[in-house]
Amino acid sequence: MIELHETSLADESIQVPIRLGPDGRKPVYASKHAAGCDLFAPRDLAIRPGETVVLPLDLVIALPAGTEAQIRPRSGLSLKTDLRLPNSPGTIDADYRNEVGVILQNTFNPATLPGRIAQNPTLLSDILTTHRAIRLRDRITDPAQLANDALQPLLDITLFLDPQDNPYGTLYIQKGDRIAQMVIARHEHAEFTEHNAPETIGHNRGGGFGSTG
Repeated sequence: MIELHETSLADESIQVPIRLGPDGRKPVYASKHAAGCDLFAPRDLAIRPGETVVLPLDLVIALPAGTEAQIRPRSGLSLKTDLRLPNSPGTIDADYRNEVGVILQNTFNPATLPGRIAQNPTLLSDILTTHRAIRLRDRITDPAQLANDALQPLLDITLFLDPQDNPYGTLYIQKGDRIAQMVIARHEHAEFTEHNAPETIGHNRGGGFGSTG
């Protein structure tokens, strides 16, 4: 019988010096063979629908030359919430020495709320239990805007505000939440040399942009 033994690249681990601020946390690998280490929110944060923010992580790293750090979303957050990393994967270069931050975006679109309620009618009851309904005009204080005929349809839109006065769909991140993951990878630097016919080098698969689907 052939015995299969687990192989390890532990001896080739990349050493990354790190400095943590008062609220920063060292990235953690959730399992032995996890490719990405979890990144933690250093403070509470509310992200309203449509907002894109940068969340500084209160840590600084020094990547070795020839490596990069890729900031990627966590699968669970992407599946269960409207939180996205719009520049995924984000890249941290080896010569970057400032505070690491993560770009976060709340992609919830209030225009989809009627459709969500139609699919799940109990959602409306849940919203009315935890939110208060107001019209947008109740939040406007400029008389000229309130009297503008072109704005009337917009001013009559109903808003659902939570106890923190934020609209329905606001994402709340708590200090210590795992909000992204970071993959450390080696890379190559290319030297680009001009050539009259690069398409003749090696094998040309044919087809244009997007031809393979």
